[in-house]
Amino acid sequence: MNPEDELKNLLGEDELEIQVRQKISSFHGFLTREVALKLIAKEKGLLRDQEKSYQLRKIPKNEKRVSFAARVTRIWPKASYGSGKTSRVIELEDESGTAPLVLWNEDTSLANNLRLKDLIHVKGAYEKNGELHFGYGGKLEVAEREPFTKLEEIGEGQMVHVRGNITKIEGYDAFVHGMNTSKAFSFLMSDGTEKRVVIWELQERGENLKQGDEIIIEGGLVNKGNIELSSDARILSRRNMLIGELKKIECAENRLMVVIDEKELEMDRRNALRFVGVEVADDIGLCTVVSLKKDSLLNKRIAVKIDNGRVLDACIKLESC
Repeated sequence: MNPEDELKNLLGEDELEIQVRQKISSFHGFLTREVALKLIAKEKGLLRDQEKSYQLRKIPKNEKRVSFAARVTRIWPKASYGSGKTSRVIELEDESGTAPLVLWNEDTSLANNLRLKDLIHVKGAYEKNGELHFGYGGKLEVAEREPFTKLEEIGEGQMVHVRGNITKIEGYDAFVHGMNTSKAFSFLMSDGTEKRVVIWELQERGENLKQGDEIIIEGGLVNKGNIELSSDARILSRRNMLIGELKKIECAENRLMVVIDEKELEMDRRNALRFVGVEVADDIGLCTVVSLKKDSLLNKRIAVKIDNGRVLDACIKLESC
């Protein structure tokens, strides 16, 4: 249905003609009937601005409803204001240059799922004072996830995302930093290969870490064989967690066996039901439940919190754990 027909249904034919004449008159006659109809339709909410796709540095000033694809280069901490509002800035880059994307209030949680170098698609943003802002009803999707690098494969000077377990907390010590010797916090981590991690900035982040913790580092810089962390790098840790891709799931009577990456975990009926996230009556077989859930679980990233073999919690979507 074209705008004129929609306006006729909304206003009636006579009222529409009156408003068209008034609109043309308000522009001193320098307005065609077609343009007048579009202006009225827009005022009535029948026409929405069409979303346009741009490169970051080619977005016009004050442009609304823009979409773009870019890579994440930095994620700033959340900022709070006296008004009660919160914001978070994601720095982005594409072939045209760089630009900040500002998230507001509840949308700041979108940054929790992002990783440095992720390629993201954003829809429904707008430009204001040289910044991009995430608009109401906007969408942010990860189009290409930056992978983890195995510790044995990291190279000098690389910016890396790595995952493993803490094998030793070394604590505070003196390290050579550039031309000077400075205090930093360090620990050892391993994914089969062991590397030292040195926290140069925001060193207090290391104080709550424990040996055995699952650790994820995003944006670490490889320098002289160590992984060095500045304030830009992120540390995510999980205690008593088994994290990886669910490779295998098998059921036999009232026991469940799963393989997460290369690690096996066996569970009794109670823990198995907790794992698949289902509550059923005692007379319903575990294998029946597992057969219904199996396809939706396999090959998903999963985090399982365990304690002495008991499943305390399971999360199929790792980023939300």
